[in-house]
Amino acid sequence: MTLATSIVHDFWIALFTGVFVLGSVFIPKILKERGIISKSVARKLIHSFSGLAIFIAPYLNYPVIAGSLSLVMTIFIRGSRNKSKTKPLRELFHAISEDEELESGYLQGPFSYCLGITILMLIFIPFADKYFFPITAILVMMFADPSAAFIGRKYGKHHISIPWVGSKRTVEGSLTFFVVALILSFLSFGFFGSILPGNSMVLDLGLIILFSISLSLISTGLELISPSKYDDLIIPLGSTLVISLLALILNIW
Repeated sequence: MTLATSIVHDFWIALFTGVFVLGSVFIPKILKERGIISKSVARKLIHSFSGLAIFIAPYLNYPVIAGSLSLVMTIFIRGSRNKSKTKPLRELFHAISEDEELESGYLQGPFSYCLGITILMLIFIPFADKYFFPITAILVMMFADPSAAFIGRKYGKHHISIPWVGSKRTVEGSLTFFVVALILSFLSFGFFGSILPGNSMVLDLGLIILFSISLSLISTGLELISPSKYDDLIIPLGSTLVISLLALILNIW
């Protein structure tokens, strides 16, 4: 692939990703403003779909693009404030903000979410063939966390009291988190770490199982003890760090 072809290839991926992310943010916002969905549903849709942009990372010739797009999104979300002078940003804040974010004046949860993704995308630029580590951790954060919250609220009967967390945790919710995390980890490590061509590190079935169980346990533990305002930042960063250290210890990095 020539330099020009590589640049054009990445340009189109970046353009598509930008349109996709903007759509995943503003479509739920519009649906909420029209009363079609609730604020909670709009927030969950943005949380679940916008993060899918991370899948472009392994396909880019210039991984810095993934980090740059994440950084732009992080700045965009941080600018979505209660008193923002830009109307769409102000409207986004009111469309998906939680009660505790009204005090801070900005979207703390989504900002932590974007910041965690950005940090990982930037750190792994020199290790582009190992992007499946942060991708897996981010996927777990994206889907295991809301699944645990839903099951915990609806079916949770055995409460876990941790003073500094700021929200209720249940055994049922934590078990849900672990199961969803295990499934996602196995699928992600299996595809990006084994099936997808071009990786210098290829995981066999034993490593896929080991990494999947390890990341699921670590993420579940971090979710259990993390303050609710910062779990979207702590979970992906902490679990990626530990799994990367495990790869180093096993001498397969």
